[in-house]
Amino acid sequence: MTTTPETAASPVGSVDKALALLEILAEAGPDGLTLREITASSGLNKASVHRLLRALIHRGFAEQVQPDQRYRLGSAVPVLAGRFERGENLPVLFAPALAAISHRTQELVHLGRLDGPHVLYLDKVEPERTLRVWSSIGKRAPAARTAMGRALLAADGVRGQALDAYARATAAETAEVGQVIALEHLAEVVDRTAARGWSMEIEENETGIACVGVALVRPGGRSVSVSVTGPIERMDERRRAGIGDLLREELSRLAPAGFEVAPTA
Repeated sequence: MTTTPETAASPVGSVDKALALLEILAEAGPDGLTLREITASSGLNKASVHRLLRALIHRGFAEQVQPDQRYRLGSAVPVLAGRFERGENLPVLFAPALAAISHRTQELVHLGRLDGPHVLYLDKVEPERTLRVWSSIGKRAPAARTAMGRALLAADGVRGQALDAYARATAAETAEVGQVIALEHLAEVVDRTAARGWSMEIEENETGIACVGVALVRPGGRSVSVSVTGPIERMDERRRAGIGDLLREELSRLAPAGFEVAPTA
């Protein structure tokens, strides 16, 4: 339901009215609304609505569509949203979800996205019990060798020969512990990930460590993924499956607006 200026007192009435018009235009979608329809929905007088719409058009937040003169959201709206959702803001957006997942699992939780054939680590939440792993914010790892990367490849529909560059990246980059992934094996792993809705890796980046990951997708934006990392003695097959389900549950509940847990194949 759209909030109108009359539903609550606002510190700045004109700003509140303009924001109410933005909500009305957002609900209308690409077809837009006539001035009369916007006036009726807002409860404001026609002159005020027209003045506010001209101000929104001036800043690019609304536009008037020819030839029927209907109003709709302008190009400044997705630009503003895109700026907020850049990589540097993702840790802020996902902070509640990461904290909740770490609290429930008592394990290390990572947030990442693809960067070429690698995964870029954007944020992490440490559990109360310490766990020494190589990862740190801003570092990269071959996507094919990580739970986050595998979840992202599955969610983004990367299949077949398109996976070759990701497989080759595991051979091109050396690590103290790092397995070279064959294309055929990676294809099988990605298919299994897509089918069950979560990914995993066991001691493929670091001895004694296992990870489970889930990807989130968004229209018109880059996918991200969240993983839970723990020692293999606490990450047996049953617990990995449980964490996969927990990740999907918590992220479905707490992911920022616009993000959705990647559907299963």
